[in-house]
Amino acid sequence: MIGTLLRRIRGGAAPGLESNAAALMLSSLATGVLGLVYWAVAERFFATAVVGHASAVISTATMLASISCLSLGGAYQRFLPAAGRMSARLIIGGGLVVGAVALLLGALFVLLGPSSDRLFPTRTESVAFPFLVCALALYAITDPVLIGLRRARTVAVKNIALSVLKIVPVVALAGTGSALAMAGSWGGLAFGITAVILVRVLRAVVRERRELEPALPPTRELWAFQGVFFTMSLVLTLTPLALPLIVMSALGPEQNAYFNLAWTMCTALGLLRGAVGSSFVVEASSPGADRPHLLRRLVRMLGTVTLVSAAGLAVGGPLILWLVSPDYFRAATGLVLVMAVDAVVGAIVVVYFLLAQILRRLQSMLVVQCLVVAVTIGGAALLVPHLELLGVGLATLAGNVVALAVVAVPLRRFAAEFVRIPVSAAA
Repeated sequence: MIGTLLRRIRGGAAPGLESNAAALMLSSLATGVLGLVYWAVAERFFATAVVGHASAVISTATMLASISCLSLGGAYQRFLPAAGRMSARLIIGGGLVVGAVALLLGALFVLLGPSSDRLFPTRTESVAFPFLVCALALYAITDPVLIGLRRARTVAVKNIALSVLKIVPVVALAGTGSALAMAGSWGGLAFGITAVILVRVLRAVVRERRELEPALPPTRELWAFQGVFFTMSLVLTLTPLALPLIVMSALGPEQNAYFNLAWTMCTALGLLRGAVGSSFVVEASSPGADRPHLLRRLVRMLGTVTLVSAAGLAVGGPLILWLVSPDYFRAATGLVLVMAVDAVVGAIVVVYFLLAQILRRLQSMLVVQCLVVAVTIGGAALLVPHLELLGVGLATLAGNVVALAVVAVPLRRFAAEFVRIPVSAAA
């Protein structure tokens, strides 16, 4: 798989669906693998409790950063290609809004967060946290900006660079024994890389697009698009925001360190499935798409990625946990095995989400997402105190099983409608 992606990226083709998808897939794979390396190295150089503390701070900041992006990523990917000479204005304006919201959310979390006393034991950590959220938010919004500008290869360079460089401070700052050192160095590098890339890209955008007239839809349509996707993104961020806090509160920082490494493996594999879905949405919205063939291709691609990922997680996950530490293996193996099963069940629900998006059944999609999140978070809160990390896996699986039961009939109807309607009607 890696070889194929590298050949796609090096092939010299003009930026487009295949080369961009290959770059994003490579970025996801490399980021996932290097993420495991980062936490494994951190475990070697810092106490387990410090690693658990830092992972809780970083995961919380990452989720708040995701909320701070206000789902502008979807709008950038959809409308930036046609923005013409307004591109730089949209990028800068969006960045300023995202940065301001991130600072506000970070500050509110420090003041009002239910676990803020445990996450930020010192005043320095409390003051630094909003800036960490801001750095990670700007870093995150840069990806869809680059994709919208047809620079997905730069996304891969950016994400791989941070994944490699952030390992260096873990070793250099090991003597501090501080969670702030880990989280702060991560945020500082993210901000520096983002600044360098955005300055270079904005210069190129101004030069290349200054004579191009924008071809954007009416403002009302832009706001409607933004509102729906922001609501869905807000719902989706609740689970990764809540789960580490549940584990941290119920089991303590050491168990959260075990959970963080296992969850990193699970989410990294989910990114590959997301890349397939993104490619499908783009192709299904293209004029002249062969819908029956495209749906069969989606099922084959998604099935292959899911089965390979699930098998890799079931076999390789426990091995990685053991190599890091026997304590990690004993605490998180059950979670990893359950999540391998969840990957198969969740893939079917993903097909429903993709078809709902193409058919513009966003309300149905939102209802199912709310159901999954409610079952997952509620189940974890009930099960984790009794079953420890296994409870997180069982709650996640329960959420997707309930969703599958709900979407089974609509999924068949959506599939039939998808292959029947013309492309123009779904656009």
